[in-house]
Amino acid sequence: MIDEGIDNYRESAAFTESEKVALEYSELMQFAPERIDAAFYERLRMHYTDAEIIELGAFIGFNVGYHTFFRTLDFYPMYSPDGRLVSQNESRRIYGRKPVSHLQGALARAQDGAGGEDSAAEEG
Repeated sequence: MIDEGIDNYRESAAFTESEKVALEYSELMQFAPERIDAAFYERLRMHYTDAEIIELGAFIGFNVGYHTFFRTLDFYPMYSPDGRLVSQNESRRIYGRKPVSHLQGALARAQDGAGGEDSAAEEG
């Protein structure tokens, strides 16, 4: 579901319309906050109360902020796609220079341990 939400939420049948607009809100908050205007808030209000929109926005803002902060520290996810707790070096090998979707090879590298630093870095 996470990969579907990242890579294909607009066309996916796995999400409701309210979930899709929430995912779009998250995407806009990170990449194009200037596009969140009165018309977009009206779209959100079709699915959420004002209190829910505020809570959702605060949660998204917090997550975008801490992920941005982690990038400044060159911090990688603590868990592999298959759920194992891993070191930063192992995580870097699995995810590459820039963490990628599980669908883009990270799960296979976590499960087979193949590839080493160079092949993981090629994807980032």
